[in-house]
Order: sequence, then C-alpha cells, then structure tokens
Amino acid sequence: MSEPTAAQEKAWLNRITRYAEEHGAFPKGDTYEFDRHHVVGRKRKENKVHIGKWFVLPIMKKYHDVNSNNPFNVTHWRRRYGIEFGWQTDQFAAMCAVIKSEDGSLPFSLEVYHAIQSTRY
Repeated sequence: MSEPTAAQEKAWLNRITRYAEEHGAFPKGDTYEFDRHHVVGRKRKENKVHIGKWFVLPIMKKYHDVNSNNPFNVTHWRRRYGIEFGWQTDQFAAMCAVIKSEDGSLPFSLEVYHAIQSTRY
C-alpha cells in the first residue's frame, strides 16, 4: 500500500484535529492544547504497508512536547505512557471507531488498520 497523497494526509490530519476538538485529546480528553502525534514517525512501514502518516493521535501537549519533563511524556517514555493511559494502538482504535461511526468510513484500508494494530505501541 502506498503512502497517502499530500491532500489525503492533510485531510486526515484535519479530521484528527476535529476529532480532538469535539471529543478531546488523549489521554484525558482535553479539547485544547494538543499536538498531532505521529506514533511511529511519518515514514514507518509495517509488513510493507505504509502506516506512518496514518498512525497519528491527538495527544495533550504536556504528554507530547519534547521539552516537557512529565514522567508520562509519550515521546520520551512510550511504555510508561502506555501503562498509565493505555496503549496507543488502543487509543487509535477508539478514535477510529468514533470517526467511522460519524463519517461512515475511514480514509485508509483495512490493511493499513491491521498493520497499525500489529505494532507494539
């Protein structure tokens, strides 16, 4: 599966922003002060499937900012964050379920979704 086009990526990032504004960012549900976190980086492939530009979560800034000393900062302490707030694959699944219920579908294939779910994040 090829990477999304620039237009597809922009639309997905905008949809994630809308999700966070309407439902809250992870982990606590705040609707402000969040970043869009590329969980595995923008270039990642899993089982030859491009997932990096799709596997994105709205994360509260205090848990994402590289300058934050928060002990649950997802950028520095992914495992600690996961133990405290839940794994990012589970958060992604929850976000996708809401988006799918609201929009009728997701902008990527089941192959991409399953590749994301197969990561250990």
